[in-house]
Amino acid sequence: MKIHHWMILAAVSLLIGTACATTNPSASTESSDGTADLFVDWTDEFHDPGDQACDDIPISDGTTTVLDLMDEAETDCNPAITYTYSGSGDSAFLESIDGVENDQDSNGYYWVYEVNGVSPSVGFGAYVLSDGDSVAWDYVHFSSDRRQATAPRR
Repeated sequence: MKIHHWMILAAVSLLIGTACATTNPSASTESSDGTADLFVDWTDEFHDPGDQACDDIPISDGTTTVLDLMDEAETDCNPAITYTYSGSGDSAFLESIDGVENDQDSNGYYWVYEVNGVSPSVGFGAYVLSDGDSVAWDYVHFSSDRRQATAPRR
């Protein structure tokens, strides 16, 4: 009879432990609740192939930044998109993508990004993505229409 009570106690303990583990509100699992697309345009002159698209990269809507998306691109894209940067948050500065650097050999080309066709007013480490966003990195010459504005003379 003692064995029977022990088996019942063990079964009840197992059920209670399983119920607590599955209903623990502090237990969290990281999951994506959206996706974003990434497009990189190096042009054929600087990289082969000249561009690459990577669609449906998982993101957490409202918390994933463009910098986080670039991290995901290193594992989720085929071939992987690698990059280097310095700084963090709004001061994060992209230095290169797949070895193509800003102002490489003093060529005057720099990496700029857009989200849904618009140039954001914050750095890529601070721009927070939403489900369905499309991020494009373009390697453009400084003399293009994206020239930096200068302060007016007084």
